[in-house]
Amino acid sequence: MIDILCNIVNPVFSEKIEFLPERVISIAEGKIAAITPKKEFRDKIDEDRSAEYALPGFIDLHTHLSQYRIRGFYEPALLPWLNKFVFPEEERSQNVEYAKKISREFFASMLKAGTTTAVIYTAPYFAACDAAFNIAEEIGIRALIGMTLMDRNCPSALQQDSNKALEDSILLYEKWHGKNTKLDYIFTPRFAPTCSLKLMQEVAKYAVEHNAWIQTHLAENKDEIKLVQELFGVQDYTEVYQEAGLLTEKSIFAHCLHLSDKEIRMLAANKCKIAHCPDSNFFLKSGEFPLSKIEEARIDYGLGSDVGAGTSLNMLYHTKMMNYRQSSYPVLPAKALYHITLGSAKLLGLESKIGSIETGKEADIVFLSTPENHSFNEEGISQLVFCGQEFSVTQTLIGGRNEKIGTED
Repeated sequence: MIDILCNIVNPVFSEKIEFLPERVISIAEGKIAAITPKKEFRDKIDEDRSAEYALPGFIDLHTHLSQYRIRGFYEPALLPWLNKFVFPEEERSQNVEYAKKISREFFASMLKAGTTTAVIYTAPYFAACDAAFNIAEEIGIRALIGMTLMDRNCPSALQQDSNKALEDSILLYEKWHGKNTKLDYIFTPRFAPTCSLKLMQEVAKYAVEHNAWIQTHLAENKDEIKLVQELFGVQDYTEVYQEAGLLTEKSIFAHCLHLSDKEIRMLAANKCKIAHCPDSNFFLKSGEFPLSKIEEARIDYGLGSDVGAGTSLNMLYHTKMMNYRQSSYPVLPAKALYHITLGSAKLLGLESKIGSIETGKEADIVFLSTPENHSFNEEGISQLVFCGQEFSVTQTLIGGRNEKIGTED
């Protein structure tokens, strides 16, 4: 048992944050055993973090491990950026030693930023994806990890044979699904322009049969949409994924900026999920997320860093960007925090384990020091959510463990 004195900031729902100052969190066997007001606590306090906040470990719903080193590499549109920077960088992960090295760098930075759970794309190589799983298991992070699938319209070094791509994905799923309670495989067709309909259909068929997760990109960029219309002869991008069978309750679609009302209804009807990536949307000048329409349609969504078009793995930067990238629709601190914690945990079906600091849940907790003259009150919490990069992560716990985050292989 370890007892830590701190100030708890807890998401309750998207309109409410609970602030519990001067509480002692008791952790035993990786779980939160008790939360006690300091004045009622009679045992010895092991760690005095009374000048720090404690928050649930952050959840990153969409990020690219193999693009970690190209953060900030600029090209002001999605498709040219992919060709100029992303594809050449992902090719480097053919070398498994490079793939291991970048995996260690990525996970170390993630934990230093307070992220304890992530949904991850790797390069389109079996060995690179398997290496990411092995290192994630060693470090102890929670993750859904998938090998990116592309069987057309991409450089030859990245293009996969359709059958082999599916076979390798199934092998990775069979190896990692159920092996570790913190890890699982997610089927990962990159997006419609680089995937044949046959590949997407086969992926969807297997994933649905096995109740597995799926992730891909949707309607991020207007030129991307035009390309999809030309390639598939459709009016609405989402029709391609519908025909492929990819619209499921366990499908996470990144971006979703340029959707028709019909497409929004399609996603809602199939209970699909969305990863909202405000930083990368802004960085590549892709457009503004239709937040009010998505909420009106009652589609579950959470925030993603989308590194490398996203410039930071710090999810408190993305809470700021969530508000900043809405031209007129206000995003309150409670909503922004909810969508990197409890909201995303619910989306992933993990709310009974993680997403908030509650007795009985896994002790996934991030501790943050505060700027000078900071006030522990409602305004201070707003500052935390929207100026989060001024707050330093002092410790990240996953299942009560201060995980090793060294970068040496």
